[in-house]
Amino acid sequence: MVAHSEGILIRKAGAGDIPAVLSLVRVLADFERAPHAVTLTEASMRADLEAGHFEAWLATEDQGRVVGLVVCHRRYSTWKGLTAHLEDLVVLEDCRGHGLGRRLLEVAVSWAQSIGAQRLHWEVLDWNQPAIDFYEGLGAELNRDWIPCRLGELALANFPLRYPHYAS
Repeated sequence: MVAHSEGILIRKAGAGDIPAVLSLVRVLADFERAPHAVTLTEASMRADLEAGHFEAWLATEDQGRVVGLVVCHRRYSTWKGLTAHLEDLVVLEDCRGHGLGRRLLEVAVSWAQSIGAQRLHWEVLDWNQPAIDFYEGLGAELNRDWIPCRLGELALANFPLRYPHYAS
């Protein structure tokens, strides 16, 4: 998908774009006060992209500077069926407020529609009021009743499996 306007090109990222993708992921991690949390390497991200584990689109200025990113992947809901997940939406600070975030969200919505997803899901930090306002202004439902849970890398690796035969 490619879209032009206001001097910004939005295009699907390929394997050669992984350094720019990971750079913007790190910008987001800094903003979210967790720069240490990004442990992914360019090589593993490239392999994951090539394996189809995620899709990404970059927003680039005419001069070639990458100023935005949206990353999506598929999930499955036993209540709704195929679900699209928006993993990251990043717009560099000096480019915010001009509609680029909406354009990147539209890419995610368009992709979700194209794969037949029943919904598009994402998370937003509870202290990121500008993003909350942005999403609610577009009609997103913020579900404050559900608490996201995860097992991190260490917890997952060290989880005591009682029935390891189910893991295969």
